[in-house]
Amino acid sequence: MNRFVFILYLIVAISTNLMAQDIETVPRFSFGGGSFLTSGFMYGGNADFAFILYHKNNWDIRNHLVFRGGYFADGGIISLLEKISFGGILINNWRTFGYIEGGIGITANKTKSFFEQPFTYSIGGGGGTDIFLTGAMSIFFEVGGLFNITNGIWSGGSIFQIGWKSWF
Repeated sequence: MNRFVFILYLIVAISTNLMAQDIETVPRFSFGGGSFLTSGFMYGGNADFAFILYHKNNWDIRNHLVFRGGYFADGGIISLLEKISFGGILINNWRTFGYIEGGIGITANKTKSFFEQPFTYSIGGGGGTDIFLTGAMSIFFEVGGLFNITNGIWSGGSIFQIGWKSWF
């Protein structure tokens, strides 16, 4: 069943990407990475792969697969998140967007290894901007909220991210 859902998801993602653009100059994919800092409980890095779901009149919706690793006071966390961003080109080289994200992660500390339960669940949202340095490279800034739920305990707060994206 899981294999069927994954294959169906992949077919839908590829087909919507092929139909999404009405302007050929809009990049279909992006890949990037960066650093993040949260309010008091975690910092680390992330990698992001995105593809376009919808584009019309400088407005687009993109699907991101985000891999995030971080350190917090008691140990570390590795997360895989699904992120949807929506926004568009504000000025020639300036793209603004909002986003929502959610995913699952594993944590470790002195008493628990990464592959032991419980898992952690993440949910968040915010806004950001891409400043294009060239047609295929941008730097980004994002500000939002990020919350982790482990064993029914919520932790979180604000998150600030900075990084780069390569567009193709």
